[in-house]
Amino acid sequence: MLVLRRKVGEILVIAGFIKIAVLGVEGERVKLGISAPPDVSIVREELLSTETQPGQDTQNASE
Repeated sequence: MLVLRRKVGEILVIAGFIKIAVLGVEGERVKLGISAPPDVSIVREELLSTETQPGQDTQNASE
């Protein structure tokens, strides 16, 4: 695992086309903005499971 320190407004670029921006820090919570092509699925880890719940769209689960 790569561990980095970033300030608000700084951006990381992964594989040349996925951008992760630090939008804000509120106490112990960090607000991130992620920009990626539509074919890249972005899901919070706690929403991942071996079975998708009925009616749950995993591509929109990160919103």
